[in-house]
Amino acid sequence: MKSLWLLIKKNLKLLIRSKSSALIIFFAPLLIILILGLSYNTSAKYGLNIGVYSDSFTADVESFIESLQEQEFQIIKYEGSLQKCVDDIKLGVVHTCVNVPSNLKIEENQAKEITFYVDPSKVNLVWMIQETLQKKFNLKSQEISEDLASNILTKLIDAKTKVTQEKGKLASANDKSSSASSLTETAQKSLAALDLKWPTSNYDTNVTTIFKNNISTEIGKSKTDLAAALTALDESNLSSSEKSAIEDKIDDADDNLDKIVSLVNGTGVGSFDKVSDLIDSLQADLTVSTTKLSKASEAVSSASASLTSTTQSIKESISAIESVQVGLEGIKTNLESQKVTEAEVITSPLITKIERVGQANTYLNFMFPALLVLVIMFSSLLLGTTLVMMEKNSPAFFRNYFLPVQKATFIFATYLTNIIITLVQIFIILGVSLFFLKSSFLTMIPLALILLLSATVFTFLGMALGYIFKSEETGTLASISLGSFLLFLSGVILPLESVSQTLRKITFFNPFVLSEKIIREIFFFNSPFNAIIIDVLILVCYAFSLFLIILVLETVLQKHLVNHFMKHHHRKNRQKDKMKKNHA
Repeated sequence: MKSLWLLIKKNLKLLIRSKSSALIIFFAPLLIILILGLSYNTSAKYGLNIGVYSDSFTADVESFIESLQEQEFQIIKYEGSLQKCVDDIKLGVVHTCVNVPSNLKIEENQAKEITFYVDPSKVNLVWMIQETLQKKFNLKSQEISEDLASNILTKLIDAKTKVTQEKGKLASANDKSSSASSLTETAQKSLAALDLKWPTSNYDTNVTTIFKNNISTEIGKSKTDLAAALTALDESNLSSSEKSAIEDKIDDADDNLDKIVSLVNGTGVGSFDKVSDLIDSLQADLTVSTTKLSKASEAVSSASASLTSTTQSIKESISAIESVQVGLEGIKTNLESQKVTEAEVITSPLITKIERVGQANTYLNFMFPALLVLVIMFSSLLLGTTLVMMEKNSPAFFRNYFLPVQKATFIFATYLTNIIITLVQIFIILGVSLFFLKSSFLTMIPLALILLLSATVFTFLGMALGYIFKSEETGTLASISLGSFLLFLSGVILPLESVSQTLRKITFFNPFVLSEKIIREIFFFNSPFNAIIIDVLILVCYAFSLFLIILVLETVLQKHLVNHFMKHHHRKNRQKDKMKKNHA
């Protein structure tokens, strides 16, 4: 155990023998955690740039935009073209593009469709965008749904009120109809009770005929006899015999008259009593008929009054029914004015549609640009640091200082050595990707050039670390720490939109972010060169600046080594002189 402890102690001393090594070992992880903690230690909303396109920015669209701005989203309006908004997604200007209808009011049985376009290659961001915006869409959809439900309930309450009012009219019409029915039934009973039957007595109409004939006959005889008497009297000379004859005639007339009196006062057949009885019978029947007709007249008058009242009640009922019909028609019109009747539309008036920018690919395709840059970054950083450390620790390093070769040549030699190894890695990775990712060969050419530029930047970074630190292990740890730091602030692990706004602007100049962005735009969107020229120029400036820094570090390092050598050589000479004096 003692030997084990001694070995551990020896290893720790080797690691912390140099102050820079100790700082890198102990403080590099703490520094990374500190920077990341300060970067992501914010409670602010995601810093998303959202492009909003609409045919017309009406009040509904502006209200929707205001709800997004309340969440601290940066809104960019696109009024001219939807394609411009989609192209800005490819360039990273906006994170998503939302196509909002100009009118969000639901007027038919068809939900409004809101389409938002996302970049699926940003795997760690696309779901955050969908989830964040979906919440806002759900709130807006709920608001519209509540408005539709409130409108429907208002119409139903109005219909209920009108139905209640019309119900009273129907009750009144029902009462009037019942009254009319009762009056009609009373009139029917009154008319049915009338006795309009003619008396069934049989009248002997021949009695009057006989009576008339008898009277006429007798009177005729009387007139004949009287005429004869008068004639006889005129012709006579008033002799007694003549008088006797006249008297006879007169007696006969008297007899006839007696017979007439007998007929008039008699009770036999053809007598005047029979005629009188007939007249009495007729008078009795006429009295009965008069009584019946009087009752019929009263019944008809009562029935007429009842029917008049019934007619009025029926008219009022018809008027009430017509009013109810008008009210029901109004209710029908009011209900028909509610165009949205499907439950699905009412519950989900807004539906979202996700459109992916670029071709549909697998997650390997989406992660491919980040993986490429990740491999190139760590390999270039470590190779650059390692080659410089090997050169510095080489016995020939000091001799190289006296060679008639420019300092830039040594730097280029180290750089080209690293690039040759990196090119082999690039060709292997891109060759495999041609088989697995089914990519186009023409696409691989600009990818290879961009990867070469990225490798140049990271190689120069690794070389600079190699010149700064003395020991190889320290330089290696510094390279890994720098690579980890750039990785954490690249958006591959944690989205950059969740860091503070100031730091987010700085991280956009991260060479890892720039390289991954350029490769993604070429690989997924086939962006033209003018779309990525600014990012390419920034990487070129990085490479040139780092080259100048390395050139300065190389010069400083060589001067330091010469001074160190001269001091060491002077010290040795002084020691030799002392030793010679002592021997002398």
